[in-house]
Amino acid sequence: MYLKRLELSGFKSFAKTTVLLFPSRVVAIVGPNGSGKSNITEAIRWALGEQSMKILRGKKGEDLVWNGSPPPSGGVPRMGKASVSLTFENENRSIPVDFSEVTLTRKIFRDGANEYFINDSTVRLKDIVELIARMGLGEQKHNIISQGEVDRLLLVTPMTRREMLEEALGLRVWQLKKNEAERKLEATQRNMEQADAVLRELTPHLKFLRLQVKRAEARESTRRELADMERVYVTREERDIAAEYHALTARRNPLVEKQTAIRADITRLTDEVRHAEKAPTAPDAEYQRRIADGTRRRQELEREIGRLEGKLEAMSNMPHMMPRAVAGHAPASIGNDETLRGLLGRLRALVREQDDIEIIRSRFFLLMEQVELAVDALLKTRHVHAPPASVPATETDTRAEELEQTIRVLGVELEHIIQATGVDEEVLRKANEGMQAQHERLRALERGLRLRQDEEREVVLALDRLKFDEEKIEERSRRLKYIIEGGVREDLPDDAALFSQWQGVTQEELYRRIERNRVKLEEAGGIDAGVVKEYEETEARHTFLTAEREDVARAAVSLGDLIKELDMRIAQDFKDGFGKIKDAFHEYFRIVFGGGTGKLRIITIEPRSPAEDEDGAEEKMEKEEGIEIEVDLPRKRIHSLAMLSGGERALTAIALLFAITAVNPPPFLILDETDAALDEANSQRYAAIMKELAKKTQLIVVTHNRETMKSAGVLYGVTMGDDGVSRLLSLKLEEAEEYTNH
Repeated sequence: MYLKRLELSGFKSFAKTTVLLFPSRVVAIVGPNGSGKSNITEAIRWALGEQSMKILRGKKGEDLVWNGSPPPSGGVPRMGKASVSLTFENENRSIPVDFSEVTLTRKIFRDGANEYFINDSTVRLKDIVELIARMGLGEQKHNIISQGEVDRLLLVTPMTRREMLEEALGLRVWQLKKNEAERKLEATQRNMEQADAVLRELTPHLKFLRLQVKRAEARESTRRELADMERVYVTREERDIAAEYHALTARRNPLVEKQTAIRADITRLTDEVRHAEKAPTAPDAEYQRRIADGTRRRQELEREIGRLEGKLEAMSNMPHMMPRAVAGHAPASIGNDETLRGLLGRLRALVREQDDIEIIRSRFFLLMEQVELAVDALLKTRHVHAPPASVPATETDTRAEELEQTIRVLGVELEHIIQATGVDEEVLRKANEGMQAQHERLRALERGLRLRQDEEREVVLALDRLKFDEEKIEERSRRLKYIIEGGVREDLPDDAALFSQWQGVTQEELYRRIERNRVKLEEAGGIDAGVVKEYEETEARHTFLTAEREDVARAAVSLGDLIKELDMRIAQDFKDGFGKIKDAFHEYFRIVFGGGTGKLRIITIEPRSPAEDEDGAEEKMEKEEGIEIEVDLPRKRIHSLAMLSGGERALTAIALLFAITAVNPPPFLILDETDAALDEANSQRYAAIMKELAKKTQLIVVTHNRETMKSAGVLYGVTMGDDGVSRLLSLKLEEAEEYTNH
């Protein structure tokens, strides 16, 4: 079994259909970085069922489909799907499929949908996984090693490393068989549980059938007792139901009448509320604005008249002449001082006596003008050295007359505004009073409506309670009808002794006894041919299920033994294989490092914490085993993997990989630039080991290393043009040697 052919179409950079044949034990794939040669490795990994987009260097399935040539070339349009096919030689039927060639195909569409095929037949991913497991290729893909994964065997946990070794040793097949046996065991246990459930159901029924004959003897006695109970129950119930219906009607009629009256009131009040809500409210905004403008103008005129009156009063208090001061007499300014103090006193009184801020504001400005006049006069008398000239009386009288004339004109305008705004304000006041009355009436109507609605709810609740009582009566009527229709009572005259016998038993208890006796009567029915036949069939089924349950129990034991046997085989095969891998790793380690020691060691891993079962109880977890790697490099004091350089880690990983491959060779091994970190000397060792390894398995290497290329029988070159499409170029061995020499 070996990989014979690889076909790519629309996968990543391989826009066009590309075919690679593998006629040699070692096939090398070369090409510059970015040419798409690693896409070949990813195509093989993907065709074998890989699901991780991270490993495939993508974010979603659509990233695997050719997306068209980049600008400005745009030569190859994007494709709607990608497909990869792997064809294996199967002449000796190593693959459990009855074909000489086995082709695995995987397709993906731009919407992310995947399809899987085996020899062009549609299959599930599960079928692919099971088939490659039987081929020695497991989910860990240990046979495909990329440059970034070359030291994956070193970096994984000991448990994961053990799983990879188990898979590499071909134990996956036994694991699958064990899993299948465990699934069958679970199904067997479910069948046992189902058989037990049916037997638990049949056993009492079988006992019931066996008791039918015995119960028939008690049937007549039960029938007579049942007839007596039904007579008493029906007589009492008919009387009680009639009385309860009469009482219920007497309680319900007044409530219905009250509800009708309340609903009429609610309808009326609802209409009145609706009409009241539609009634006009306050005067319109234009009317109210006109009133506000008149009031504002009136206030302005009042302030202006007050200011002018203040000036006029100030002028009347000032003397027309300012006499000079004479020796022994106070200066004439003393009179102005008294005037100023009087004005300030009036200001203080105004602030103390008034609360209305508008009145204070208007009068304050009038008094302040008088204070200003008095202060001006006082300053003139105190700072002028020469006696001031007397103010002519005629000039003062003229100014006073002008002020009086202005005051009269403003007073006339003020009077007109007062009359106009007074009428408007009265209309507005009456409108507001009417609106207030309307609102109060609306609130009264709403209160009355809510009150009647509350009353209606109380009536509805009372009717609901009566309805509940009515339902109870109806339930009793239905039960009475049920007793009458299914009864066995006979039309006999009333027997006082009979009613006296059941006097202390309530109707509810009597009903339960009737039900029980009816069940007894049915159970004690006559044994006819149908019952006998049912009993025979039930007994035969019970016997069959009992035997089948025993067979299933034996099968469960066999499956348990098989699982134990598989566990032992897996453990033994792992032990044997691990010993071989351990020795091979040590040998390859000495080859690649020119000495030193490489060891594999089994370690026991304690569980982190107890698990919990479905009932919440702690379940003891079993200890697990992992694989630890220890190294001792020649001429260096290094014993830990963490102390290795990048190149040393690569060589250690290669040694372990080759050891695993040598012990249990997979159908093919892909090495994707795993030799990138090697110098020339190590490259030669690498190539020599690879030649020996090629005798056991097919090698597909992606490389830039000349020594590796020399080991290849066929060499494929991958190039990429301006259109972004990867293309293939093949060379024979002699052509490859000439290529590497250059």
